Amino acid sequence: MPRRRSHGLTFATAAAGAAPIVIFASLFALSGCQGGADDNGCSITHQLVIPGTSPLALLTDVRIDRTGDGLVIFGNDGTALHWIIVDGNNVIGEERTFPYPPDTLGATYALAGAEVPGDRVMIGLVLPAANGTDAELRLVAAPADGSAAPEPGAPIARFGGGVNSAPIVALGQSASGMLAGAAWVDFDSGFPTYALVDGQGQVVIGPAIIENGAASGYACLGFTPGKGEVTVTYQRGPIDSRLGPNWMIADIDATGGISTLNLNVAQPLGTMSCARTVLYNPMMSGAPPEYAIVWQDTSGTWLSVYYGPQTGMVKSFPFSSSTDFGGADLQPPVVGFAAFGNDFGVLFARPHAVEVWRVDRAGNRRAGSLPLPSVQGDTRGISSTPSPGLLTSTYADLTGPDTGRRLIVDAVCY
Repeated sequence: MPRRRSHGLTFATAAAGAAPIVIFASLFALSGCQGGADDNGCSITHQLVIPGTSPLALLTDVRIDRTGDGLVIFGNDGTALHWIIVDGNNVIGEERTFPYPPDTLGATYALAGAEVPGDRVMIGLVLPAANGTDAELRLVAAPADGSAAPEPGAPIARFGGGVNSAPIVALGQSASGMLAGAAWVDFDSGFPTYALVDGQGQVVIGPAIIENGAASGYACLGFTPGKGEVTVTYQRGPIDSRLGPNWMIADIDATGGISTLNLNVAQPLGTMSCARTVLYNPMMSGAPPEYAIVWQDTSGTWLSVYYGPQTGMVKSFPFSSSTDFGGADLQPPVVGFAAFGNDFGVLFARPHAVEVWRVDRAGNRRAGSLPLPSVQGDTRGISSTPSPGLLTSTYADLTGPDTGRRLIVDAVCY
């Protein structure tokens, strides 16, 4: 495996509107590589089946989120949002549906709470503005039990020319389960922007700019479980074309305070896929959880670990070469990532298998892999969500044309 130089890093903590403090760090890293067909110490602990008679079961645009001690699975078929809630006793609820307005340009969604956490599905609709050229982001606070939803609320963001140029928008649930986070690239400022929204679809904090660093553009906007009430992640493109993009992590607390972490881990002149982000224990006495990411470029798949402000270090380790799969265009995408004590689990979507690989925090892959169940190796619509010591995945397991089931699988590595 190749040796590579470690990266610059910046992180900033500031109250909303305050000037950030910036710190830089640089170091070297060297990874090891392992492989084999042996048991890698990971196993499946639980499995649920949603039958193919459910419209959501075989959709490909699917996301799974954790909500309290349960789960919610969202499915988007382009004309309607579908969702199924699985409670903490692993009881699968009824599938619910919200039909989109006919002129909907795009949709994003997350749980929020009006009376209790997770009793509303916040649906962000991108709709044409009155002038027919611009687009607007409007919110619908749909009851999670499927009862009648209100009309879309007033616009919370405008996107010039958005009818013909899709805006970058995302929704994610909060740590408390009562709020939803909305994030978008603001048309007027050009910067990533957020708002916190209550269970009635009302903006309670923001809109406010997350950060205003120089960038050639933004991609991969999303939310992840993190250290804030909501945690926004995205890729920031470099102004200097000789550099690679940065991966940004922004923890936003319930008062609007923002703490940002800037991981410039990509190689110069390099590319970077959308990264998967998790919290892990940095093995320092009394240290709070910190962040690790897994990502890909044309050379292969990388683990990047930030060791926290006590050391100010970030190291990256290449643990899978794209040449092992026949080249960059054939390497399987990463579809899940979780922390397991001193190790990480990385979920790959291979052509005929969904597999958990085990990698330690020095980038050494443990021999073998854990394949997730499948009748004939034809899986679609894969999504996953991490929690401490657990990776929960869902995917359509096809048994023929338009037939099959959807699985929900818990995997752990000991």
